[in-house]
Amino acid sequence: LIKEESLENLMSVVASDTPEDIQLVLGTYGNTQSKAVANGDKLFQRHAALLGSTGSGKSWTVASLLEQAAKLEHTNIILFDLHGEYKTLTREGVEAGKNPIAEYYKIAGPADIENKNSSSVFVPHWLLNKDEMLALLLDRSDNNAPNQSSRFTHHVRELKQQYLVENNLTELTDGLTIDSPIPYSIRHLLDRLSNDDNGMKQGARGDVKGDWNGKLTRFIGRLETKIDDKRNSFLFESPEGANKYEWLATYANQFLETKADSLGIKVIDFSEVPSDILPIVIGVLTRFLYNVQFWRAEENRTPIAFVCDEAQIYLPTKDASDADSRIALDTFEKVAKEGRKYGVSLLVVSQRPSDVSRTILSQCNNLIALRLSNPQDQQVVHKMMPDSLSSLTSVLPILDTGEAVVLGDAVLLPSRIKLNEPNLKPASATKDFWRDWSSKESKGDSITFAVESLRRQSRLR
Repeated sequence: LIKEESLENLMSVVASDTPEDIQLVLGTYGNTQSKAVANGDKLFQRHAALLGSTGSGKSWTVASLLEQAAKLEHTNIILFDLHGEYKTLTREGVEAGKNPIAEYYKIAGPADIENKNSSSVFVPHWLLNKDEMLALLLDRSDNNAPNQSSRFTHHVRELKQQYLVENNLTELTDGLTIDSPIPYSIRHLLDRLSNDDNGMKQGARGDVKGDWNGKLTRFIGRLETKIDDKRNSFLFESPEGANKYEWLATYANQFLETKADSLGIKVIDFSEVPSDILPIVIGVLTRFLYNVQFWRAEENRTPIAFVCDEAQIYLPTKDASDADSRIALDTFEKVAKEGRKYGVSLLVVSQRPSDVSRTILSQCNNLIALRLSNPQDQQVVHKMMPDSLSSLTSVLPILDTGEAVVLGDAVLLPSRIKLNEPNLKPASATKDFWRDWSSKESKGDSITFAVESLRRQSRLR
């Protein structure tokens, strides 16, 4: 029941405890002018979780945080955008007259293969490690699964070895493993597997079936199906020059280098990636960038943060995860547990915290909890709070849109605050059903446009 003026005086003293150069303004206390300030260093150093039901203001909160981070000279944040809603923050989607705060990249869809542009991102198949490729291709219930895995491993390693020899890189052969990010041809792999599957050998009474004859047929069929699926072109149809040895460094620089002529925040749009391989693709990209950060010299290493939007889709609980999701989950759990030492941070954003990995949430030492109606989700937040503050969960179902409970290392006092609105708003605004039904006609032309876009798997221009 503190008066407004006294509240502002008190909170200005609280805010002054955080040095001005690392202050991150989250919002205000209620309807006052008292600023709710977090320590920007501690928020990202020790991972953070942004949790709230759909429509509670998560996307706006992410955009507001990014706007403040964008003001820093060497910001390095990568946002995984599963629905394309953050394009409005980038050069490609910003409103006329407003300044973008992020670069836009999109995992190449079927229509982007022929019409390549600088924003299209490919994830070449040779960037996947053994476990990721086998999760994509191998049916563990197949009786021949061990044979298929064995021959795949053998041939991929030989093809990578062949690449090094052909490109006069034999000094790398001593350290070559099946997981080394060395290019190889997927067609050559298919040919080798087919030769095994149809192979014959000399027997006592003439030619007989080879050791692998007929045992790889289903594996080859699954691989051919994946290659022929145009939705997977970003995996199997590498861009020009991608097989050159120098390409991988350029690829990493695209996401990790901070330059004066580019923006430090990168939005990666995964909206056209097939849902069945989405966890693998996100996991591959994250693992690669994390490994690059790991191998950088300590004195040259600069921090990087991953913003994991809709985390429940690719970071599920262990008991709910399938083989594909588990691959990404292992990568992110490693980042959550070890990333701090190498300057890698996570901001986990989810509308269903009860479906998100407990291991990852347990490593998030900062919490921004918006409205949550589901008792199971509230229970997850309750467990993330110290016992002395657990009563705060009672307000979660009644929080207004854009209102949040904030606590953790980054804030001096656990608080209920009103979050700031961003200047650049994501394309996630709630539709005004009653007003639109009253005034907005649903036109046939727009439906025809949508049908054609659906057929082409690309939004027509």
